[in-house]
Amino acid sequence: MDLFQLPINKNLFKQTNALWNDLMLNAPWSVGYVSTLIENKSFPAKEDWEAYYYQSGSERDQLLNSLSPNHQKLLNDEQRIRTDKNAITELSSELLEINTQYGRTKKQLAFKGKILFQGAVKCKISITEKECVEAVRFRIICQTWNGIIIREKNTIKKMTEIFPGCTFDKTDGKFDHQYAVDYLMYRNKVLICGIQIKPQSYMSKAPYVSKAKNANERKNSKFKEKYDRPVWDIISKSNGCILNKQILKKIKLFI
Repeated sequence: MDLFQLPINKNLFKQTNALWNDLMLNAPWSVGYVSTLIENKSFPAKEDWEAYYYQSGSERDQLLNSLSPNHQKLLNDEQRIRTDKNAITELSSELLEINTQYGRTKKQLAFKGKILFQGAVKCKISITEKECVEAVRFRIICQTWNGIIIREKNTIKKMTEIFPGCTFDKTDGKFDHQYAVDYLMYRNKVLICGIQIKPQSYMSKAPYVSKAKNANERKNSKFKEKYDRPVWDIISKSNGCILNKQILKKIKLFI
């Protein structure tokens, strides 16, 4: 399986990272639990995953059309991220899942690209609307494939070799969003720890990375409180090569 390649200038793409997070365009309410969607079935190629995500968005549109005008308006995520937060928390799980358990159409991702572009103009980032649309597609479609199907699975394969007798259970999108945990590591059915797999860029000291780390640490703390187990970050390359090998020694102490 091959990787998606970034279609725009790498440095230009990086300039939109903080804005992307600030606008919350990648929140499950806005794009669905993409980590769950990509695990729903096996995809022979990356193009099949992309087509599936868009098709899931079309299915969401059909569900929206069957709702009352009030619910349609409330579930419309084509503004920033949400309208009335209190009203959303009161929605039934069935209605919430229309936004979180489905993808978005190509047109809807393009609209999010327009929102990103409007924010970039305000921040004086020299980028075109077309490049912003490509940036949105790359983050939602391409990075999900590159990160989960390629990097995560290669990394877990490597972890299984390092820790024979241990198993690694993939969490679903909701669990990951709540605790920032990608995998649960077990030995003899006993939970050892939570694992979060991150790319090399996670080692950066850029402000947007620090902000993401702080948010993940808060989520990890909730996991520790509930399960009395630590969460370890595994930094790896797409081929599964682990860069922060010192973490492996810490994990061994818990086995």
